[in-house]
Amino acid sequence: MALLVVTIWWWRRPSSSGPRRLLATLLVIFYVASTPAGAGLLAFGLAHGLQQLDVHNASDVDAVVVLGGGVEAVTANNVVLGHLTTSTMLRVLEGARVYKAASMPLVIVSGGIANPKRELRPESELMAAALAEAGVPANRVLLDREAKTTHDHPRTVGPLLGAHHVRRFVLVTSPTHMRRALAVFRKAGFDPIPSVSRVGSENLDRLPWLLPNDDSLALSNQAVYDYLAWVDYWLRRWV
Repeated sequence: MALLVVTIWWWRRPSSSGPRRLLATLLVIFYVASTPAGAGLLAFGLAHGLQQLDVHNASDVDAVVVLGGGVEAVTANNVVLGHLTTSTMLRVLEGARVYKAASMPLVIVSGGIANPKRELRPESELMAAALAEAGVPANRVLLDREAKTTHDHPRTVGPLLGAHHVRRFVLVTSPTHMRRALAVFRKAGFDPIPSVSRVGSENLDRLPWLLPNDDSLALSNQAVYDYLAWVDYWLRRWV
């Protein structure tokens, strides 16, 4: 949309310096957002003060609730194949870490079919399979197949918590998503303990702060999405 504005402005006012300045500004913003420094700055406003749960504070935890972060789907020849996004896999791994640190409580994975055209199975089923690979027994995992949005999670997870008499639980999601998720759960009367997942895979080398890359652009995208979602949820009085 911004490029369309630049194009029309340039076409209508070819001698004006305004479109050139706007285009230069857009390129600078895009460059900064695609660097580790820019992405980190955007994410900081949402994630500052949040951290992974300390193993020494994991006692007396009845459950770990892991929120879905999306499924990537590919369609060809009328067949849809889906797999968890990197963000979701990192959440699953953090859930597995907390599960082991908290003396094996229940693990609830929450995620349904957000887009029927792109997903054949609820996200929670893929998350449960990933948890099994991470060493969490299937008989310790409960699936919430109904939640489609952050706003849904307390409503769909709540009955599972109540049915298993859960008093104290850890909430696991990504750093940029955690504050909104906490606000939604607290609005619904719950008081979860936050534990954020890693931002990226620990086996990857750190990139130079000013080197553009896909992962940084994806993190910037997540951050901008959550800033806008905060505004939307506030207007709807969901937080």
